[in-house]
Amino acid sequence: MGVRAITRLPSGEYRVNFYYWNQIGMKHRGRKKFRTLRLAETFYAERIREFEAKVHVGSKERGSITVKQFLDQHYYPWAQKAKKSYPVERVFMRNTEVRWGERRLSSITVFDIEKWRIEMKQKVCPATVSRRLAYLRSFFKFAHAGMTDEDGHTVGGGFIGDNPMRHVRSPKTKLPLRPPTILAPDEIARLKPDGTRGMDLVLFCIYSGMRRGEIFWMRYEDIDRVAGVIRIPVTKNDEPRIIPLTKQLAGIIDRQPVDDSGFVFSWKGRQTRDCRSAINQALWRVGITRRVRMHDLRHTFGSYLAMNGVDLDERMALMGHKTITAARIYTHYYTKRLSESMERLMEAYETAEEKTKGHKKGTEAIAV
Repeated sequence: MGVRAITRLPSGEYRVNFYYWNQIGMKHRGRKKFRTLRLAETFYAERIREFEAKVHVGSKERGSITVKQFLDQHYYPWAQKAKKSYPVERVFMRNTEVRWGERRLSSITVFDIEKWRIEMKQKVCPATVSRRLAYLRSFFKFAHAGMTDEDGHTVGGGFIGDNPMRHVRSPKTKLPLRPPTILAPDEIARLKPDGTRGMDLVLFCIYSGMRRGEIFWMRYEDIDRVAGVIRIPVTKNDEPRIIPLTKQLAGIIDRQPVDDSGFVFSWKGRQTRDCRSAINQALWRVGITRRVRMHDLRHTFGSYLAMNGVDLDERMALMGHKTITAARIYTHYYTKRLSESMERLMEAYETAEEKTKGHKKGTEAIAV
């Protein structure tokens, strides 16, 4: 073959270099990675056999298979077991059947995909186009190189000689970040314990400033009532830290039901995974209808620390930040507080104008 057939990569995988004949009899080079040496050797032996026998990949029975036949006989049975997104993906792949169902799979080219991409771009948003192209990319990858099933065996592959999605680029879908929602003082005053799990989570976030994962992973063994702290052994930046155990936090912890899971905020004997509905309902009950995420409550905690004059180093220690840049991201000033600062500035301007009455220009410096 002229190249090293099987190469072990630094990641531990095995890369197979092989040659094959395409539909019109031209020689091409291909590459594929495998997790084990046995799978790599099996795949390489099959490609050698096809190459020496002058078998054109995509010819004969594989070349005559249509897109609809390939979907029904090969792709759908694998995707139904291997992909969680199969129900949503199946809806889009039905459109693929309508568009290319009767065409031979090996006849689909990059120009056909680009034409469809342009049509989709005129009808749907870039995010939808990107998601649909991801479905097509998975489909053609399965037809070209194959995928691994639940038993670790490679299925599919070899139905097309070249992957047409290799030259198709998805549109940029990065959207601007939504600014965090900072609760106003009157909104915070409405937050009172009402015996519900959602309100306890809201209050715990505002009083502690802990991250979502830190709260859900908090166990009773991490609470040191003698020292008066909550120990967080695992954090986002891999550095443990402590949170002062105030009487408000202790009261919230005491209200939680104890079960065998060991987690403070557990649900039906298991660790809590999601609490969006509980938090939204707790905020709606007190009249807060704005969109507030759990992470916005952490931004509220950091912002009120800054507005009340807490030192930057202390804020970094309480919130678990390693850099000043990260600490400043969580510093947002409430609009009313900024308005008060502007009013004080206007008063200073007016005082300066009164002091300068009767003075000649440039004869006296006025210090405000």
